Amino acid sequence: MTLLIIGGTGTLGRQIVKTALDEGYQVRCLVRNLRRGAFLKDWGAELVYGDLSLPETIPTSFKGVNAVIDAATVRPTDNYTAETIDWRGKVALIESAKLAKVKKFISFSSVDAAQNPNIPLLDLKLKLIAELEKSGLNYTVFECAGFFQGLISQYAIPTLEKQTIWLLGSMYPTAYIDTQDAAKIVISSLKIENTMKKLPLVGNKSWTPEQIIRICERLSGNKANRNSTSY
Repeated sequence: MTLLIIGGTGTLGRQIVKTALDEGYQVRCLVRNLRRGAFLKDWGAELVYGDLSLPETIPTSFKGVNAVIDAATVRPTDNYTAETIDWRGKVALIESAKLAKVKKFISFSSVDAAQNPNIPLLDLKLKLIAELEKSGLNYTVFECAGFFQGLISQYAIPTLEKQTIWLLGSMYPTAYIDTQDAAKIVISSLKIENTMKKLPLVGNKSWTPEQIIRICERLSGNKANRNSTSY
């Protein structure tokens, strides 16, 4: 089976690529920066140029593809808007998948998207799910809570470097999951013919920001500089 993976250079995407290769899948990665994706080629993946902000670059990458895993999302450092990547680009992906008659389309959202449609990025995720529902594709949307790897820049480094950690007053416990474990679940789902349309991709324990900070403090020996704010 040949997989087309979008977002393969990202935190979750690279683990999905690695796991898929380890499982014996043929992996093709859609990347807009071939140099940045060179490590994926070293692992054994095929690289093809494509840019979600340029929908015309997408269709040719679907030749011979059986399943699509879309782990891409707009980054804070990107020059693109979420509307460009997480809506127009993703709709182009869905249309290309329909034309290519792929057997499976996997995407990702947030566990709390439905409760927060006022947040622009989450609203786009909800619109994309609606687009998948009417596409006729065999799809699964994994709803994520958060990844442990993201805590490094959010809590660990600021604690080590004695920077301010900003806490929102309404932050609730989060069931973080390791990206390696998440990738194994995603790849395993390809072997199941009829999976649920929406599946949670979460850890087995929820953590509050305070619990995470205390662990960082204990391991680093530093006192974290906390500062609370609200929306």
